[in-house]
Amino acid sequence: MINRSNPNFSDAPGRRSVPRNYVRAKTSCPHIDVTIVTPYYNTKEFFVETFLSVLAQSLQNWEWLIVDDGSPDQAAVDRLARFAATDERIKIVRQENAGTAAARNTGFHHSTGRYICLLDHDDELEPTYLEKCVWFLDSNPEFAFCNSYSVIFDEQEFLWTTGFERGKAFLQANSGPPISVVRRTAFKDCGGFDASIRVLYEDWDFWLAMAKTGYWGYTIKEYLQWYRKLGSGRYEQILQSGYKNDRFAKDMQTKYAGLYKRFPNPVRHHLQPYEAIETHALASNPLAKNPLGRRIMFIVPWMVTGGADRVNIDLIEGLTARGHDVTICATLLADHQWEHQFSRITPDIFVLPNILRESDYPRFLDYLIRSRQIDTVVIAGSTIGYQLLPYLRTVSPDVAFVDMCHVEEPHWMNGGHPRFGVGYQDLLDLNIVTTAHLGKWMHERGADEARIKVMHTGVRATVSSLSDARALIRAELSIPADRPLLVFSGRLCAQKRPLLLAEILKAARDAGLIFQILVIGDGDQRVPFEALLRKYQLTAHVQMLGSVPHQRWLDILAASDILLMPSQYEGISISLLEAIATGVVPVVAQVGGHAEIVSSDVGVLIPHRNDEVQDYVDAIHRLISNPAELQQMSKQCQALASSKLSWEGMIEKFLALLDEAHQLRVAQPRYPISPSLGRELSTQALECMRLSDIANQPWSAKGARAMFLDVARAIARFSTKFNKTRLGRVISRNRLVQSIGLAVLNRLQRSSSKS
Repeated sequence: MINRSNPNFSDAPGRRSVPRNYVRAKTSCPHIDVTIVTPYYNTKEFFVETFLSVLAQSLQNWEWLIVDDGSPDQAAVDRLARFAATDERIKIVRQENAGTAAARNTGFHHSTGRYICLLDHDDELEPTYLEKCVWFLDSNPEFAFCNSYSVIFDEQEFLWTTGFERGKAFLQANSGPPISVVRRTAFKDCGGFDASIRVLYEDWDFWLAMAKTGYWGYTIKEYLQWYRKLGSGRYEQILQSGYKNDRFAKDMQTKYAGLYKRFPNPVRHHLQPYEAIETHALASNPLAKNPLGRRIMFIVPWMVTGGADRVNIDLIEGLTARGHDVTICATLLADHQWEHQFSRITPDIFVLPNILRESDYPRFLDYLIRSRQIDTVVIAGSTIGYQLLPYLRTVSPDVAFVDMCHVEEPHWMNGGHPRFGVGYQDLLDLNIVTTAHLGKWMHERGADEARIKVMHTGVRATVSSLSDARALIRAELSIPADRPLLVFSGRLCAQKRPLLLAEILKAARDAGLIFQILVIGDGDQRVPFEALLRKYQLTAHVQMLGSVPHQRWLDILAASDILLMPSQYEGISISLLEAIATGVVPVVAQVGGHAEIVSSDVGVLIPHRNDEVQDYVDAIHRLISNPAELQQMSKQCQALASSKLSWEGMIEKFLALLDEAHQLRVAQPRYPISPSLGRELSTQALECMRLSDIANQPWSAKGARAMFLDVARAIARFSTKFNKTRLGRVISRNRLVQSIGLAVLNRLQRSSSKS
């Protein structure tokens, strides 16, 4: 998966060393899910990349019909024969040269798959492309075809996000590459491609023919297809010949004039009250068992910048390095900024809301468990993951289920996900917590402590990318070499108490301490925090760096002396662990599991109390006024990280706990649940999710904007009627009234945009 903020266009799917090898099981399938149809004409060497990207698909239940459109180049014909001989699912169909449209129709007539994948000979697919498209169409029957966002690569490089959502605008211009997956019935009903079109635009005509037949498609909001742009490509050759897009557009608008009034407009299904759950998966994709290790599914809420996600990445990287296979399912519709980070480790990643209607979550998870022969499911912070446990436990009795929790959240759901860990413990073989403090918290709320196991988060030896990071970073940020440098890292939110941080810094400055501090992170309390810095005249002491890449954070740590972290609550902060591994001495709140890590010889713990601001100032003063003690603590920090908090130790501990979970599953099985009760509890869980979404909608950005528009429209309607009266005209012309009205509207608009 490409990093959309910093794309590497050379990292095409067919050029990668595949981190996961999908192998078909010997079990026969009742049908073919996808027929891939590829026109082939004098194809060059880069066809090998297309070939490799198809072989690497997570959905292995496919056939590939390659239609040789009368290639005169014998080298290209021989190349195709060599590739086809490597896999019995690849079939070559030959025809006299008739063009791309005719070749696709020929492929369709020889196909047997439920779906037809249109793939040109020089394009490439991300590993999960076919599987996601098939499941999208199975889950969303209102759509007849689908594709995804595109990576345009080779001689031109850019990201393309325009797709089928343009609807009627397709009458004006085509929107993107022809790579798509199409329902077999829809392909047949529309009559296929117009074989008389020999100049590039046959796919444009095909989509409009689909629309005329009453069908339309959807573009999945993930970069799953790679479209090669060459100077010698068909499109470029047509432009060089003088053929104009406008001419064909006029032909299309004439041919499909009726679509202006009746263009199909399917929309994705919204979850209905107590919607029935389908249990049978249409897709058939049995994959061979991993001969080297376990197959583990992580059910996570999202893949975003955060401590829990960093732990997940480190764990999954360690597991795959030891030969285990990992599948990741994210259950929230979010901006998954770190998805590309996870995809470096495993391609088997599914963001459920992107492809499924909510009522299909249970059967899709069941399908993945069966398809991959998954033996262990880890729930890591996903609410719906916990709530679907009764169903998953019923349909997968031979799977071990564990959860992993980091911190209780007192202001969210009466404790957050650890509370779910307590409530669903009877369906979990093991609870894994990253602090003994959290294990005690769960036991105090009724959990069986024998089923709770502590695994402290490990951290790798942190290495700066700079040979002399301390000097270089300080020079870059204009910090003198001998100036004590503090660092704070975390979300600027209530949990991290940035406003208290401002008070600590003011008190330290007032006490005559000489220091500078780097504040890394962003959040909803950044504005009031910066306001306090200005009020206290601290801007000369503080540099706000915002969110920074992980490697930049490690470089900054190498230049720092003291980590300052006055949190309201924590598990064990990843920032704390990485600071310790770098030798940065922590002065942190005595909360969560910090006392399990920070002893008096590696840092200072500050308890919550009335005088804690002064406690922080005293600790900072003690350390910066005693360089020898600070240096000794720094060495002790690094020694602690390499022993008790090592990354390798965490991976070994996690695998040992999974083994224990499997032993408990057999020796002390959990309470059985009937399939019908499992389905009903899943229905109740989805209904809870539906009602929660409805309740939260007014507070979402979309809901706030809608509320603003409703209020604005109501004011406009009232003003129109009121201005028709004599009194209304007098009042509305008053400048004070006008200014008040404008201020109210501006206030509403600001509130909606902040939400």
